[in-house]
Amino acid sequence: MKKFAAFMVVAMAVVFAFGTAFAVNPDKISIDKFKKTKGAVAFDHKKHQGIAKACKDCHHKDEVNKESKCSGCHGEKADGKKLEAKEAFHKQCKGCHTTSKKGPTKCDECHAKK
Repeated sequence: MKKFAAFMVVAMAVVFAFGTAFAVNPDKISIDKFKKTKGAVAFDHKKHQGIAKACKDCHHKDEVNKESKCSGCHGEKADGKKLEAKEAFHKQCKGCHTTSKKGPTKCDECHAKK
């Protein structure tokens, strides 16, 4: 019984390590869920992975220390403690572009025209 339990622990660790090592990160993302007046943003994830020093430079962790989708916390209406999705994206993306003096900072430079 102990050998079986040890085998299961090792097997689960291998499966978990394999899955996280080959996690799929999309090259390009269309941020369009929260569009109201402007068009979708065509986001080049692969390009930004090469610019950022670490994933956490753009992605923050939720309370249980797991990556989650932005929309998990940042919806169309914030709860008062968290930013709305639009505000969160603008703060993160536009803030980095302004600080680095690289990348678009005006609406039509990111948002596709409708």
